[in-house]
Amino acid sequence: MKNSSFYVRRITISAVFLSISLVLKTLFTFYIPMFGQNGMSINISGIFSIMPSILFGPVYGAVTSGLSDLLGYLLKPMGTYIPLMTLVVAAGGFIRGVLWSVLGNKDSKKLRIAIAVCSVFLLVAGICNMTFLSADGIDKNFYEHVQKEEINTDNMHLVSKMLITRTIDTKDPSGNLSTYITFVTAGILGSAVLGILLLTADLFISKKFLHGTGKGQIPQLLITMVGSGLVVTTLNTVVLRETIFTAWKVLPFAVVWIPRVIEEILGNTIKAYFVSILLGVFRKQPGLNELTDKPL
Repeated sequence: MKNSSFYVRRITISAVFLSISLVLKTLFTFYIPMFGQNGMSINISGIFSIMPSILFGPVYGAVTSGLSDLLGYLLKPMGTYIPLMTLVVAAGGFIRGVLWSVLGNKDSKKLRIAIAVCSVFLLVAGICNMTFLSADGIDKNFYEHVQKEEINTDNMHLVSKMLITRTIDTKDPSGNLSTYITFVTAGILGSAVLGILLLTADLFISKKFLHGTGKGQIPQLLITMVGSGLVVTTLNTVVLRETIFTAWKVLPFAVVWIPRVIEEILGNTIKAYFVSILLGVFRKQPGLNELTDKPL
């Protein structure tokens, strides 16, 4: 009986968060046109649909997120309903719950140091890669200017050798080389900049606006929410390109993906601080705190 009451209370609280999320999604969702389609949406409903995955774990997160997407569409239909999108959103809730279960009780100071070290390392690696590739004359048009039999990698830097080796015998060497160059330069530098920006936002907002116990888990929340958000955004972009937004297929994936990623990062960064406030309120309620997967 006690176990039954425990799960009923969890489900009830999740339902309350879901209801608040649906009301906000219905009344305060704004769509931003992107390449002729409503490619991005701005809303604050995610703050509440996120909570069950943080409080009760990945299963509650997946169910709440999936229902939020499905019921949100039924209450305020926008375009064609795509079941696969609901599955992606549910997967995002599950991933969020898993990430939080791993990171939730980690030491915030050590986590900040780890992010800073990784960001600096990636920044240096990205700059070095750009320098080495430029010195070796490796760019996206490299194969258009040379014959394969004339290529000699003996005097090239390691990163150049690796990219040439992995692409020279493929069906589309130029296209593959361009992809790899983007990954080892812009991709690595972008990851470094993201880490630095998240740390800066954490430092500024925590000191300026958060003075209670809620600010202690900001790094964990940022990684959890931004990480799961990037997975969902990437998968959603693929689904939209392959289904209803076929006009996006004529554009490079990065052109469509990057603006959506920027919006996702900014949105989840802001939401993380509101979630931290809600966690602070939840933490002060002894009867509610005992329902969580982990002590808050």
